[in-house]
Amino acid sequence: MAGNRILYTYALFFAFILFVLFDLYLFHLLFIFLLILPVVSLLSALPVRKNLRYALEIDDDIMAKGVCDIRIKARNGSVLPCAGVRFTLERHNALGRVGERYTESAEDILQFSLGPKRSHAMQPAVKMAHCGRVDIFVRRVQVLDTLGLIALNVPEKNGATAAGSVYVLPELQQRSIQTDEAADLGLDSARYSTEKAGGDPSEIFQLRDYREGDPRHSVHWKLSSRMNRLIVREFGLPLNPSLHFLLELREDATPEAAEAMLGTMLAFSEYLMARDVNHVISWISEEGSLRTMPVTGPEALASVLHELLALPAQARWSTLECFATEGVARADTHVVYLLAGSVWNAPGDEAGARLLAALTDLGACRRLTLMPHACDDETAAALRELGCEVQLLDGSVPGAETEADA
Repeated sequence: MAGNRILYTYALFFAFILFVLFDLYLFHLLFIFLLILPVVSLLSALPVRKNLRYALEIDDDIMAKGVCDIRIKARNGSVLPCAGVRFTLERHNALGRVGERYTESAEDILQFSLGPKRSHAMQPAVKMAHCGRVDIFVRRVQVLDTLGLIALNVPEKNGATAAGSVYVLPELQQRSIQTDEAADLGLDSARYSTEKAGGDPSEIFQLRDYREGDPRHSVHWKLSSRMNRLIVREFGLPLNPSLHFLLELREDATPEAAEAMLGTMLAFSEYLMARDVNHVISWISEEGSLRTMPVTGPEALASVLHELLALPAQARWSTLECFATEGVARADTHVVYLLAGSVWNAPGDEAGARLLAALTDLGACRRLTLMPHACDDETAAALRELGCEVQLLDGSVPGAETEADA
């Protein structure tokens, strides 16, 4: 549009020079024509502005990272053609926001021409860089005149749908969760089913003969050697959710750390569901209270993900503090505390240190595992002295190599 205005200004200037220097009827007409032309172009755009209808459509609100599947539709109800319809889209990632400040925002501008009584739909290549709830809305729609000199704002009432949200999933975790590691996560329970096997290796449901397809790790090798045939163990199915995940997205967390935390939570949850192990996930809601949901199947997990992908940033140790005060005390619970952001700040974490040290004494849990995105060996050692285990989100244990070398 700026280029068109510059060209029109040059044309009008030269026409004015010719009009002044030469007393010719043709140059007079040319100058008057150039003066009137923008007015005619503007008047032709007014009916289009009034009769333009538009909508923002989202086919699937849950998708993987990459190009977002959204559609912009517009219809020109006027008998006059439209030289250009310009859409200005804004998008904000609600994950990790602090108030109205977002960690990721962007603006996209789309433009196309539209004939009389015609409709047009386009799918812009809007690429999502990180997971989270991405709120997309049409900030402005403008109709351009034929000359491209003037942009008229289309009334907001002409938009059928001007906003929508897309839930972008975190990348799938590459590491697998082995049965022994699952035992370390605390799949032990106070009560077990007497009718159905499960995935808790700390409790034996029954012993039986090997059947094709049974995993090798379930074979009872010592008993098999005595019986001269393969005997497998079926593990117990916990009846109570003894595994409780706490999620805390801190204000200084990067989008990469937030995605690692949610990806780890999703991987653990899918692993547990595949073994019929119920578990609980808690986080701080937008209202500032502790939100707790049991995960008993894919539908429950999808509901949890919808809320976690819009998780706002929280104060340090706020989730653990709310769990200790608002959560239901369960002496048999293993709490897994997932953190995104800085882990430890010795001068300002006295309250967190007291809470970590006293959590089991409060009866809130029997075991606590801290899972940060990154943690150095010195910090991990200090946290272990407070009585909690430390394991990074990627599955590694800080300080493990040092201990092995020693």
